[in-house]
Amino acid sequence: ARPAGGRHAAAFPPANAVERQLFDAAEVDNTDLFLSTLLLAQVLIPVAPSARSVLRPSDPGFGWQTQQIDGQPYVVVYTSSERAGAQAAQCIRVRFIQLISAWPDETWSFAVNPGTAVGATLPGDQVVTLANWAGRMGLSSEETSEIRSSVPAVSPKAAPPTVMQKPISPSQIGFYLERGYDRVSGFVHRAHEVGQLKTPDQMRTALGLTWAGSPFEEEADEIFILRWSAYRPSLYRIPYGGQTEAAMKAMEGWVIERSPFRGNGFAPGESSTVIAEFKVDSARLPHGARLLRLGADGVEEIIAVLDADGPRWLRVGDYPRKAVTAGADSPAPSAAPEPEGTIEGELVGEED
Repeated sequence: ARPAGGRHAAAFPPANAVERQLFDAAEVDNTDLFLSTLLLAQVLIPVAPSARSVLRPSDPGFGWQTQQIDGQPYVVVYTSSERAGAQAAQCIRVRFIQLISAWPDETWSFAVNPGTAVGATLPGDQVVTLANWAGRMGLSSEETSEIRSSVPAVSPKAAPPTVMQKPISPSQIGFYLERGYDRVSGFVHRAHEVGQLKTPDQMRTALGLTWAGSPFEEEADEIFILRWSAYRPSLYRIPYGGQTEAAMKAMEGWVIERSPFRGNGFAPGESSTVIAEFKVDSARLPHGARLLRLGADGVEEIIAVLDADGPRWLRVGDYPRKAVTAGADSPAPSAAPEPEGTIEGELVGEED
């Protein structure tokens, strides 16, 4: 995508929260942020006069229209009636992810808000690539999106559950280890997407854990992580929304959160890494969930494993040494036995 660049139109008046985010991304030439905002947005697309407004891009009679730009066919969309201008009456509103998931012809290019400070273009083959990437990231073209994968109705073996994880502050470690706390809530991420973050600083920056007063300190030498298998994917919802009620309504979302929350389904990181974000409300962790420590040296170690029958956390080794300090007369914690049960989709503790 080639954002037009908001720096060339400082007086540009965004018509809604989506255009404000697109404008901010264009200002700093942040293509990743521009596309991530667009992926969760609704757009206006001109259709044939005979097309019914209830049709969706995947329907056979949708009525795709193209415009010639520099001698090439483009499907042109807009993010507001202000950007569509006189064409607004001929447009219907669809989700952008629905549009690209049903892209009809790779020889057709894509343009959003052409000639404006929130405009961008994308070749047809890159539109298809973006749609495939969005599918792998769990962004569905259906009206409701969850983290589940598409599985054939008849399958000899069920697909393994998605592994999720969440960074937790040092002050929370005692609640888990000492009190047997077995729940997780708030913003979480898929473990395979966060796997390339090898240090506490990288994780802090990529996940947007940098707000004023954050318990995740800059240049910390460790960060703690909860990791578990998500057996009930419907609990994990994409947090569409904003920082105000007006912004939430503009995104047709359900979440209002403080800065740096973006409400577009992606972690509000400061790096170029794009990571999908989900929200869960106090879900019970499954048997075999892990509590881990990631050090500044990039080494990840297991601190404890959840025994859901307790519930209790069975410690592995003698860590954490800093987060939980035993009394002077307390014996050093011993290594915990490997619990039987499902850990990240694999059975452990069984004899071969």
